[in-house]
Amino acid sequence: MSLNVGDLLGVRLQTQRPGPLANGPLTPALQAMAGIGPSGEPISPAGSDLARLVALLTIRVAFLPTGGSGATPWRNWLVLDTSYRGLGQASSPARVGLVAHELTHVLQRELGDPKFWPDGTLRPSRTRRWLGDSTNYMEVLAYIIGASVELDLLAAKGTRVGQQLLNDLATFTGEDAATAAHYVAKRFPTNATYRKNEHEEASVPDQRIPAGGWPHWLQRLGYSAAVVQRVREQAARGNPQ
Repeated sequence: MSLNVGDLLGVRLQTQRPGPLANGPLTPALQAMAGIGPSGEPISPAGSDLARLVALLTIRVAFLPTGGSGATPWRNWLVLDTSYRGLGQASSPARVGLVAHELTHVLQRELGDPKFWPDGTLRPSRTRRWLGDSTNYMEVLAYIIGASVELDLLAAKGTRVGQQLLNDLATFTGEDAATAAHYVAKRFPTNATYRKNEHEEASVPDQRIPAGGWPHWLQRLGYSAAVVQRVREQAARGNPQ
């Protein structure tokens, strides 16, 4: 979503404090992500890892009428639609997946690299560095995690998975990172931030995509090799677009 600083003025913030599934504004979604299967295994490896990683952080949360979307405008901030308050955020695998997407952005902003992993604070320069700065490759990784969590929760419920979600994951995990980043704007053409990112990134040789590939960067964010393997298995069921 596109977010103006003015949107946050006067908004009552809630705090998700450190601790394993500590009681806070994100706890229902984190509990769903960290669910355990009948044999004691994580229902979602990505969700389980994410809940563990988030337990180390303090995150400020604002609930705003966003039309159902979310945003992570800068470090340790997360914005969700008002319908995500309380149990609303865990009412479907898709909603839990969206929260997982946004929390992956929280992890990315912790890396603090102003070019590839900006923390969102204002960095004036000759190139694009405004408040809330992000990249479409950040979105690629966040969509990978969100899709993986959603797919695992759907499978646990015995719910049929739409082919589009599998196709998206197959595309985001393709060997060509630039194609994956372009797909973000193509797949969600009404998102002004994605269009703006694509325009700005086209003007720089590396397109603000770091070397290494998605498996490397998921593990740099703290996700395990088991998550990478699960994502590969899930993506193999889709058709790259």
